Amino acid sequence: MANTDTRDLLIEIGTEELPPKALSNLALAFEQGIRAGLEQAGFSGLALRTFATPRRLAVLIERLPTRQADRPQERRGPALSAAFGPDGKPTRAAEGFARSCGVTVADLLTQDTDKGAWLAHVSV
Repeated sequence: MANTDTRDLLIEIGTEELPPKALSNLALAFEQGIRAGLEQAGFSGLALRTFATPRRLAVLIERLPTRQADRPQERRGPALSAAFGPDGKPTRAAEGFARSCGVTVADLLTQDTDKGAWLAHVSV
């Protein structure tokens, strides 16, 4: 589901007296930190404006979506060798992992890695 609801967000920090010569560098570092955090959270291409006075640093984020887009979450469970007994039936480890994911053992995936095969679950 695409989210089209947006809001402007102002992040402001009150400070002790900052040196006027350092304001532009401080404002830029503040903006870059906020932009990096937003991009890590899945928000990119946003318009950010900085403001700086000797007692305040601020960043205005224009038209910030009010909700992040859904992203798949991958969880790795027990190794296949621990997930199924010699009779092929799921062990308590497999059942517990499936229960923690809110699915049945049959709904779990097998994930092959260089360290072996594991049960896994991907949710949105």
